[in-house]
Amino acid sequence: MKKLLYPGILFLSLILPMQAAIIKSGSVIDIQVQSHPEFSGRFTVNEQGTIEYPLLADEIINNITTSELMSELTFKLAKHIDNPLVLISLVEKPNITVSVLGQVVNPGPIETYYGATLQEVIKLAGGPTEFADLQQVKIIRKGGSDMTAQFFNLKEFLKQGRFDEMVRLEPDDIVILLSQERMRKVKVIGAVNKPGFFDLEEKINIFELIYLAGGPAEKADLSRVRRFFKSEGKTIEEVINIQSYIDKGSMDKIPFVEEGDVIIIYSKWFDWKIFMSILSNVLLFVVTIQSLSGAIGN
Repeated sequence: MKKLLYPGILFLSLILPMQAAIIKSGSVIDIQVQSHPEFSGRFTVNEQGTIEYPLLADEIINNITTSELMSELTFKLAKHIDNPLVLISLVEKPNITVSVLGQVVNPGPIETYYGATLQEVIKLAGGPTEFADLQQVKIIRKGGSDMTAQFFNLKEFLKQGRFDEMVRLEPDDIVILLSQERMRKVKVIGAVNKPGFFDLEEKINIFELIYLAGGPAEKADLSRVRRFFKSEGKTIEEVINIQSYIDKGSMDKIPFVEEGDVIIIYSKWFDWKIFMSILSNVLLFVVTIQSLSGAIGN
């Protein structure tokens, strides 16, 4: 590759006065050749200081001005078209497309500007879900693979706020928010035979979970089963009448449990067996008193 050195034609830049800017690696150059769209377009200067422009192949263009590049390209285009009129400028915030996948609210392609931060792009994708692992955000550059992916600890950035460490995105980057590693467990307590934590190996409803916990205890009240679950970062509780589903034969309508749920089965405060036992003792006591009263009266 060679450095551009055409001092003899730099006077061409004076024909169209414009503010010259220094071209750097990473710059986005807008090239406009009047009446010739096939020679026009936007090009990004790579780390080697070159762009994918046929007439400038292998030419190092970083650290020169846009006026110098305009003069060079005018000279080259004159061999192919008559009286080329070339305008070259740097695009400060060019539009780019990146893909944001995984644990975000709206995964898919995102339109943003060149050099947008990782945090900005994730926000454009609706933000992370509650299951997103912000400590291991994967970034794959154009033409790369999992082997060349880099990882960024966004959670640590949110604590430290070191702006110079924030990743800035390039065209066709792929951002992937992975899921947190977590145990799929639910907890069952109260009037069941085997209370404790249980792994969710498949989708089950609350009634099936109760039997996974050994079934309801003798005094379990299935008419007021309490469930605690999380929704949008908040803990919500509800009381479910499982007994009514059973009585109606609507077992398929019993709510399913999700990981992290806590299910509480209460005991009945009123028990017919105990009531009948108490009533029997009371009647026996009354009869005994009456018998004793009759004996004393005689």
